[in-house]
Order: sequence, then structure tokens, then C-alpha cells
Amino acid sequence: MVLWTLFFLSALAVALNAYLRPQLNVVYKLKNKTQADYLAQAALQRAMAELVNHSLDANSALKESWNSGQEKFKDIALGDGAMSIMNPLGSGGENDFKYGLVDEERKININKASLDVLTNFFEIAGGLLPQQAGDIATAILHWRGTFLKPGEVCTENEYYQTLTPAYSCKNKEFEVLEELLLVKGITRATFDKVKDRLTIYGGGAVNINTADMFVLRSLGISDSLADKIIRFRNGDDGKEATADDHIFLATENIANVLHESENLTQEETDQLTAMATAGLFCVRSDNFTGIAVGKVTNSGTSTQVAFVFNRNQKIVSWREE
Repeated sequence: MVLWTLFFLSALAVALNAYLRPQLNVVYKLKNKTQADYLAQAALQRAMAELVNHSLDANSALKESWNSGQEKFKDIALGDGAMSIMNPLGSGGENDFKYGLVDEERKININKASLDVLTNFFEIAGGLLPQQAGDIATAILHWRGTFLKPGEVCTENEYYQTLTPAYSCKNKEFEVLEELLLVKGITRATFDKVKDRLTIYGGGAVNINTADMFVLRSLGISDSLADKIIRFRNGDDGKEATADDHIFLATENIANVLHESENLTQEETDQLTAMATAGLFCVRSDNFTGIAVGKVTNSGTSTQVAFVFNRNQKIVSWREE
């Protein structure tokens, strides 16, 4: 009787173990996932706190710690986990930081940009022929409901109606960048090539302190003038995001400040002045993006969230990847 009792108890223990182990594993995974989620949220708060140091600045530049302070955002230990803020543009190269934030004002705003700027952009950054770039720029304006002539309608609607599923022009501003894939002429390859230099956030002005060569040229600046702007910003060591970087402090004196370091032609001076007056430039960024990473040590569990927040510490986008 004792032997049979032990046998049945052993069998019951094996059965209970087989029944409970999967559920315990699920609970363990849920616990780790919840912890990773909170770590990712903590990473976002860390990024916001870093930006507070520059909240009163009248300008934003690449040498500031939100962009160039990689160690401030890399694998910060917290409890039995770690958090990071990864730069969505970064690969860890000398001039391409893997950790930190990216300001949205360094990009072309597809909800605000003119036909000429969009055409230039897709030709320069997208590597498209002028006719292709112009057609895409027109289609973008039509998609967001911006028409060049009174009574003009979205001429791409006929094409959209042939697709499966069929759809029409939105006639409203883009709400997510991926909407561009619905616009006639934009392939996945083209989108992947240009997406990192496009935004839907901000007022449309480009930060002359942070924009790269492709974006500056897309605004209509000549190659030589764009070179002079980048050279001025990089300072004496010729490197981006270092302590000796020069900064434009105000839009109204961009031309004068640049002329002190670079020999500007009268045409270049007039161009910069006109563009600043037209509101194409700014010197301060108000919207920032990054990838918040939370990971639980020794579990292999992690959470990655792409986010955008503004200087008022309002989260305007939070999307788990």
C-alpha cells in the first residue's frame, strides 16, 4: 500500500509539473516583458531629462549632449536590467552616433515643404530623375490637399482607383511617415532611401545647425554654399558634433556670421538672407526622436520603442517595434 501510494503521489507530481510548468513559463515571460517595458519608459524619461539642460537655449546644435553624449544613453544599469536610447540614424561610425537623440527639425517636413523643395529632395536624396522627382512632389502635395491652381483636383485618383484595394487621395496632412508608401511613384526602395531625412513634426523650418548636406541642398542652396555652412559648423577640427563646433545663434544674421568665416559671394549672401526671411531656416529644434530600449539581464527579454517628444515633454508618438 505504501509503494502504491508513493507511485500515485509521484505520478501526480509529474502531472502537476507538466501542467504548471508552461503556465509558470508564461508568467515568467510576462514578468520580464513588463519589466522591459518599464525600462524602455525609463529610458525615455532619461532622454527627456537630458534635454531639460538645453530647454532654455535659443538654439540647438549637434555638439549638445542630447546628440553627442553617447555614454549618457548606452546600457544604463537599473535594477537587474539596463536601458538605452538608440539613435535611429546611427551605426556607430565616427560621424554617425549610435546612441542619443535625433532632432526632427534637421529634416524636410512633408506636410509643409513646397513643390520645389520636395522636387529637389527626391532628386538629390532619392537619386531620382528630375521628371520622376517632380511627379512625386506633385503627388505629395495632392495627397495632403495642397493644390497649385484654384479648382485643381488630385490627378492621381484615377491611378489609386485601379489598385487593390482601391483608395483616393487623403486631402489631409500626413499623420505617419509610412503614408508616403500610398503616394503614386513612391516605391519601398525609394521610401527606405529617403525616410531618415523626412518628418511630419515641427513647423517646417529646417535647423541650419543640424541639417545635413542633402537637406540643405534640397532647400535650394548650391553645393558650394552648403559646403561652406557645413565647414563653418564643424569648427577648427573639421569634425561634426565636437566641442569646437560653431553655431548659428539667430536666423536674421546667418549670412553675416557665415561671411566672417567663409568668403561668400553677393549672390550667396542674398540667397541666405532671402531664405531666412521666408522662414525656411530655424536655429532651434523642438521635436526629438529616438529608440528607447529596455532589457532584462540574463533573460534575453527586451523592448524597443520608437518615440517622438517635444520640448514641452509631450510624447507625440510611441510605437513598439
